[in-house]
Amino acid sequence: MPDIQPGQRFRDTQRTAFGGPAPDWVVDQVLVGTDGKQYAQVYLATDPKERKTLSTAVLRDTRRFVEVR
Repeated sequence: MPDIQPGQRFRDTQRTAFGGPAPDWVVDQVLVGTDGKQYAQVYLATDPKERKTLSTAVLRDTRRFVEVR
């Protein structure tokens, strides 16, 4: 699978609590943690102040996230 790149968008495969589609997360940067694993810092497309860091392996897991094109 190709590497995760800044600007890519991902959506959680689980719907929201109200049944709507999950919001999009945009990759801001990709980094290697102190544990040697690769992580992506992502922000919420509708609120860039909302951020989190996820393992790139989680973003590649199609049971958890799908890429939005």
